[in-house]
Amino acid sequence: MRVERNISIARPPAEVFGYIADVRNDPSWHTDVLEVRSSTDVVGPGTVFDVKVKPSMGVSEGTMTVSRFEPGRLIEFKGRMGKIAPTVTNICEPEAQGTRVTRRVELEPPGVMRVMTPLIKRMIAKGNDGFLANLKRLLEGSSG
Repeated sequence: MRVERNISIARPPAEVFGYIADVRNDPSWHTDVLEVRSSTDVVGPGTVFDVKVKPSMGVSEGTMTVSRFEPGRLIEFKGRMGKIAPTVTNICEPEAQGTRVTRRVELEPPGVMRVMTPLIKRMIAKGNDGFLANLKRLLEGSSG
């Protein structure tokens, strides 16, 4: 299953990328994220973030590991949250008025959860629309 959403943010790509590439900022805009920890301040391939999230069904803990990193443009994470292993990709591309941010979530619901794939896909899409809107408000609000 793949869900992709995007939004335009009136801030320079380097600023937007710098903010979203550090997952420790996630609780400020990604409302499902409760806590993020890392043993390093360096973000790049192999960086591991320990995360605590509360999506629709209770609190989960897991890890997000940077699997691809193109400074200023793309960061991809391979996650492990119990039986769920999402891949989350954030892409920042310049556009006339700032930055086009694309957030892609890929995962395969395990076992019996597969029958809920259409519902899960809609929930992820709606959630990501909200998360990106939060990011836009946060970053554009800091400009003035």
